[in-house]
Amino acid sequence: MPKFINIAIAVLRTAGRCFLLYTVIFIFVAQGSCFVKAATPLSQSGILEKMRELKPLPKMHYTWGMWYQFEDCNESLLYQLARINHSLCVKGEWATQSQIEKCVYACAKANMLKPPIPSSIGINYSPWHRKFGKDLPPTDRGPTYREEIEEFAGRLRLIGQFVEKSNSKYKSNVAVSAILLDCERFLKKDGNEKWNRAMCEALDAIHRKALEIFPNARIEWYGRGMSGGIYRPDFSQTPYWTGDEIKPSLSCALYCLPEANDMRETYSRTVKLADRLKVKSVTPWVALASGYRRGLVKPLYWEDDWDYDLTFSYNLGEELNNSLQMGKTEVIVFFPAPFERKTPNWGKHFIAYVRGAAGNSEVKDLGYSK
Repeated sequence: MPKFINIAIAVLRTAGRCFLLYTVIFIFVAQGSCFVKAATPLSQSGILEKMRELKPLPKMHYTWGMWYQFEDCNESLLYQLARINHSLCVKGEWATQSQIEKCVYACAKANMLKPPIPSSIGINYSPWHRKFGKDLPPTDRGPTYREEIEEFAGRLRLIGQFVEKSNSKYKSNVAVSAILLDCERFLKKDGNEKWNRAMCEALDAIHRKALEIFPNARIEWYGRGMSGGIYRPDFSQTPYWTGDEIKPSLSCALYCLPEANDMRETYSRTVKLADRLKVKSVTPWVALASGYRRGLVKPLYWEDDWDYDLTFSYNLGEELNNSLQMGKTEVIVFFPAPFERKTPNWGKHFIAYVRGAAGNSEVKDLGYSK
């Protein structure tokens, strides 16, 4: 009898370990790994070959500022990106003369084709994240408040000098056409008028300074619209602005393309908000080959390398660039930046997006699509 009991206990222990193992595997699968054929990113030469076949996008497209890409991307790839998107974008905090020169050269080369939308430069910057005291409220007007604005202005002026020098070298006229701003330093507080007024004042100070230095540039802010759906059950105004700021446009984050209905609802509700505020334009910020996805350990998490079905990228390209329902969209911004090392499938999803904008439905040659 004791021997039988020992055997039974051993069996139960083994079963328990197996159950735990299967549970861990199930959670691991649900969080992003899966028993599905892995997709192989296209090589840079393969991406370049297919980009050469693409027509320029019918609307202006900007991106999160590039940084490492100037080391990783060859001259031909930068040129194709400038030709198709009509822009190349840099990180305002760290852009160098060499990077600006490469951008000006690629944009000037694209403009030799005399496109309807000239290629230009966008500057991405995250204000109130650099010099302003990390623990200070937006009401603070101490030395770091002034230092933040001065740092921002100094970087913009320096980049302007880089652009002017490069244009002189190549006998071109490439413009800085947009300043793309992302401030997630302050959050609106309902019922706190002093806080919100100071927050609005700080954001507008950056906006005005950008226009002072580049008076003809478009100023685009991330996070000025509606959010909900996959992010939370109810839709509400994003907390990174108060609603009283200078606002030539609103924006919405389309950061989960496989949740297509939620993305359409996010855009639609932001359009309705824009109508109420009498704002003429809504700018989608689009995540290709990455984004927020559902999980078990975490209900929602960011995936840098998410090779979802290519048809989602294709369909969004078609809708944003052609649908009458997207009529308030004048420009689109891609986040993350093109060809980031941690987002290896960005290139093929970008090609699918551009093909969608052009009505070319072929995506099978871009690799395995789940």
